[in-house]
Amino acid sequence: MRGTAIGVITLVLGLGVGCAPADVAGSYTVNVTNGENGCAFDNWTVGETASSIPIVVAQTDDQVQLDVGGTSGAALDIFIGSSIFNGQVSGSGVTAALVGSRSATMGMCTYTVTVDMDATSSGDLLEGQLIWRPVTNMHADCGVLNDCRSLQSFNGTRPPP
Repeated sequence: MRGTAIGVITLVLGLGVGCAPADVAGSYTVNVTNGENGCAFDNWTVGETASSIPIVVAQTDDQVQLDVGGTSGAALDIFIGSSIFNGQVSGSGVTAALVGSRSATMGMCTYTVTVDMDATSSGDLLEGQLIWRPVTNMHADCGVLNDCRSLQSFNGTRPPP
């Protein structure tokens, strides 16, 4: 019985250590590639890339904030209403969302855009996917926007400490 208890304690301690959030804080230079455009967004060309996008990541424990800078950040501010992702780090996984506040209309359809980020950290590398999704009033005029997704892949590096 004693051996079983020690084994359980070791397993529990091992799980606790394995779940500690990675340190992802820092200044990254990011490259983005447009993927599938399921939402038929204007000016979205599959395979088109943007490079050298500055992103500053601030982290407190498992909470993370990513601030997109440069012309990409300015464009997000203008068209979506924010350039800041908020989220969490769990182990090496990073999930965050940029919740848009600028409304757009299409007929009787009103919508904003949210960008979800799902990434993995490995040392000074952060890579993953951005999922663009409209949040609509569900009016029939919204059409494809009611349940579409447009995708981008990205990777970025920060200088070593």
